[in-house]
Amino acid sequence: MAAIEHLMHSGHHKYLPMRTEGSRPAGSSSAIFSGHQHTSDVAESNRIFDQLPKASIVQVSRPDAGDISPALLSYTIEFQYKQFKWQLNRKASQVIYLHFALKKRKFIEEMHEKQEQVIEWLQNLGIGDQNNIIQDDEDADEEALGSRSDETARNRDVPSSAAFPIIRPALGRQHSMSDRARVAMQGYLNHFLSNMDIVNSEEVCRFMEVSKLSFSPEYGPKLKEEYLMVKHLPKISSSGDDSRCCLCQWSNCCRDNWQKVWAVLKPGFLAFLKHPFDPKPLDIVVFDVLPAYDGGNRNEGASLAKEVNDHNPLRHYFRVTCGSRNIRLRTKSSAKVKDWVSAINDAAVRPPEGWCHPHRFGSFAPPRGLTEDISEAQWFVDGCAAFEAIALAIEEAKSEIFICGWWLCPELYMRRPFQTHASSRLDSLLESKAKQGVQV
Repeated sequence: MAAIEHLMHSGHHKYLPMRTEGSRPAGSSSAIFSGHQHTSDVAESNRIFDQLPKASIVQVSRPDAGDISPALLSYTIEFQYKQFKWQLNRKASQVIYLHFALKKRKFIEEMHEKQEQVIEWLQNLGIGDQNNIIQDDEDADEEALGSRSDETARNRDVPSSAAFPIIRPALGRQHSMSDRARVAMQGYLNHFLSNMDIVNSEEVCRFMEVSKLSFSPEYGPKLKEEYLMVKHLPKISSSGDDSRCCLCQWSNCCRDNWQKVWAVLKPGFLAFLKHPFDPKPLDIVVFDVLPAYDGGNRNEGASLAKEVNDHNPLRHYFRVTCGSRNIRLRTKSSAKVKDWVSAINDAAVRPPEGWCHPHRFGSFAPPRGLTEDISEAQWFVDGCAAFEAIALAIEEAKSEIFICGWWLCPELYMRRPFQTHASSRLDSLLESKAKQGVQV
């Protein structure tokens, strides 16, 4: 039973609890949909958002002022989560694709829930596992289970009526249609941003370009994130989608080792994750300190990222060079290549909080221990202040004092001048705390 509960609450799908008296055989039909994406229903401990984000439409634009097709409208959306703000440009077609992806996710979840109900129904009839036959007096529980399943599915659903105005806003004057499209898009965003389960789904997280590294204050502001193709990493074990093109099934045209990873750009580094919900990076590219630019003009030779021209017009590459590392990355279009090259080079020359700027005392790293980065480290100029802080920490200990060092003198005075602070000697401090019941 413990194994069943672990499966129900793991990072995979949340299965509805079954009132059975034994374990199901390994060959049961519950494995039919086991290949679905692991992030379709994320466990609470692995969620990216622990509170609902906000979104607002900043601008609605069209490629041609004379074109009134709603499908060609482009939206500039500003998202806010806690102290983080970022803007994304999204086309109406991308929003409709997101809607279909959410519908697909809801359908598969319903199939999971219905599948469990059918298995339980077969067991009640004696057709399923004979060791797990349930008595007939549980019909009322079945009805209650079905009602809870329907309610759960409704809570995770975004109604199609919310997406219809995006596809076809009411026709009228051009600026009037833009206003109505703005209202329609805002209404659709409010639909899925008001549900914690939908917000933490992989589809929405990809749409919003967020991951487990997005909102860590110590890594700086949120910048660009997206799936990229890399070749320098070892084989990533995954049961998800195959990243090769459709022609590889017959011609094996992609004989290389390109793999799809989630790229996270921060002011001082570029990290690669297996997927947005993975907290452990596969690789981190730390940016070098760049030379100063004269008059604000960027020296192209000092850029971290450059576009790579390939003989194959269907493949789009860019290169990131940092120190001895030279990494080639691939995207789906030349426009995405330009966006990434610009974003990486801009991140490298951000204001002084970035790692690529010269810092005080010639250090490669920005000053830490500041209020802005929520650091708990304390910085001291000399030994007098440092030892006094250690003495204060020992005096404030409530349960345990842990000392780790290769050499320790018990007759060391922690406060100066020692003539007036005889009780601040290390052995005296530890003895007094031990008498109070503190473990040393």
